[in-house]
Amino acid sequence: MKHLLDFQNIQKKEMEKLIEEILKVDLYKLNQIKSLTLLQFNENSTRTRLSFAIAAKRLGIDIVESTDNISAKSKGEGLMHELETYQSMGIETVVIRSSENNIEDYKNYKEVAIISGGFGNSSHPTQALVDAATLMKLGKFNYDIPVTYVGDLKHSRVFSSGRELLNKLGFKVGVFTNEELIPENTDGLNIFNSWDEVIENSGSLELLRVQKERIENLSSFNFEKYIKHFQLSNEVLSQTPPDFAVFHPMPINIGIEIDEIAAKNEKFKYGEQLKFAIPARIISYRYALGNI
Repeated sequence: MKHLLDFQNIQKKEMEKLIEEILKVDLYKLNQIKSLTLLQFNENSTRTRLSFAIAAKRLGIDIVESTDNISAKSKGEGLMHELETYQSMGIETVVIRSSENNIEDYKNYKEVAIISGGFGNSSHPTQALVDAATLMKLGKFNYDIPVTYVGDLKHSRVFSSGRELLNKLGFKVGVFTNEELIPENTDGLNIFNSWDEVIENSGSLELLRVQKERIENLSSFNFEKYIKHFQLSNEVLSQTPPDFAVFHPMPINIGIEIDEIAAKNEKFKYGEQLKFAIPARIISYRYALGNI
């Protein structure tokens, strides 16, 4: 079994294979897997939680669910004893969504495969695979910078895993945001300073919401200034080529990262991403269980 917590120990060929397999998934022709998975979601989630649950059902994997609120962690139980308990009950994969950035704590435990459903601001590999599959389907991997991320880069686990995946595949990643939301580590990034630079240098962009729940001193954040300079407006979108694509991992905050008219534009392709939500989680289970 293998963890899918990040892409640090996954080779380029393996990542390419995962993306190819996602693109080939037929939801009605799946080899069944006899297994048991635990969904442990300690943060609110719609798309990630449902897609992992539906993917398991499609594969024939039995599901149990838990949260920290009902686990023995509240009584002081350590992580290793918790994982040993899961193993003893026949659980082979655990999908975790957490506000913490403690993925390193899980890596040395090999008897249960851990899949990240989102850790803090550092890890969301299955969303990165969703986005990469969408880029591949729409033919956007023929750019030096296949996608530019616009928005809250500092607090976004989608961005953290997306840049890691794309950089390891050999691509640069574009970014466009204000100085408060730029990550400390800018290796492998092309920093743009205007919408004109974004449009000129990349064929697509991924909007990220401003993560109010993770920003310290939120009361001092100037939303009016942010919207003025970084919101994707229909006026900006009208300047892009016909094949330009805009993505969003959702939830979308219309009126902040995108205006209402642009959100209805046919170049806004979040629906294409949604189509890969279940296939990406199907392939994640198969990878974790050693079937890829």
